[in-house]
Amino acid sequence: MTRIPVILIFVAVTFLNPPVCSAQRPGIGLSNQARITLLTCSPGDELYSVFGHSAIRVEDPLLDLDWVFNYGTFDFSDPHFYTNFVSGKLNYILSVSEYRHFQHEYMMEERWIWEQELNITAGEQQYLFDSLIINYLPENRYYLYDFFYDNCATRIRDIFVEAINREIVFDYQPLEPDKSFRELLMPYLTEKPWARLGINLALGLPADKTATPWDYMFLPDHMMTVFEHAQFRSGNDLQYFTPGSKTILEGNELPQARFRYAPLWVFLLVLLATIIISRYNLQSKRYSWWYDRILFGSAGLLGLLITFLWFVTDHQVTVWNMNILWAHPLHFIIIFFFSEKKHLKILKYYFLVNLVLLVILILSWPVLPQALPWMIMPFVMALTVRSAVILRMFKSDIPGLSESNT
Repeated sequence: MTRIPVILIFVAVTFLNPPVCSAQRPGIGLSNQARITLLTCSPGDELYSVFGHSAIRVEDPLLDLDWVFNYGTFDFSDPHFYTNFVSGKLNYILSVSEYRHFQHEYMMEERWIWEQELNITAGEQQYLFDSLIINYLPENRYYLYDFFYDNCATRIRDIFVEAINREIVFDYQPLEPDKSFRELLMPYLTEKPWARLGINLALGLPADKTATPWDYMFLPDHMMTVFEHAQFRSGNDLQYFTPGSKTILEGNELPQARFRYAPLWVFLLVLLATIIISRYNLQSKRYSWWYDRILFGSAGLLGLLITFLWFVTDHQVTVWNMNILWAHPLHFIIIFFFSEKKHLKILKYYFLVNLVLLVILILSWPVLPQALPWMIMPFVMALTVRSAVILRMFKSDIPGLSESNT
């Protein structure tokens, strides 16, 4: 994520896998040696793979069949791909590939794959397999992706619950309760500080909703944990959903970030530069419009992106974004009013309102309903300092205030 812009666009893209291959309509009878398993893949180093992946494997040695059903693919050849991608209207596809191709991709990326065999009867296996084949039919294989509620993991969870006749009893005790969606995402982004910041800036209030244990399964790791402890109910009897998980492909640990706090240090330097320039302006009584064009212009550009994600796209996770309180599009507009004498009154009132708003925002930061990223605080403080300096300069009798001074 070159950096923030790409991160914000990629906030909805998580799982990418092999191309579609052919499969048949229902009618393939599985043998008594068939097995169906849940595959969970470790997070990858690339942004699209940072949250891991889930898939279903159907293996039958007598039929020489070893397929992976994957709800996490999309069609790059679609002429409207990029338009739909940016606008949040991208259809994901259920694809089918041979397991050896699926495994090869993860082997090349040095990622882990864990497998959990479903403890189901031959009849339940057949019905689940037929359901997957029906899902793969051209008229059924497309679905509108939703980052939290309808993705490649939740689709698998739902088809297990719907296609297996017995009741599945879930034990959520292994999960750490009462986490918001945002909090569930953050551990995966620890080693990607710029991606972490960008995603936090892009996500709105919906990401701060407390997730139910059922919702936790939008992340493959949590779904693997939940099914590890799930049981089938048959009358008064309980039977484990899976006898356990096993590693079928060993990978490597992801590299640790060398500059985990890089965004914080960058914004601290911005704050330091702001203080130095402001001190110079007040002592020399010469104003630096160029600096405010850069500072407020940057915040304004981010505000334009936040506004686009909120009001123009269909991404449900980017609406009601409180970052717009400090990064709003008006900042980008106001920079064109700088150094024009006829606009001084507009600038005065604009920065008075902006200063009050920013001070209130900083004081209420810890108690806001949305978790705004702390790393951006120095930048917000820099905006506050410059707003105060501009107002102070207006109160001073400074020759040439309306001119573009160094």
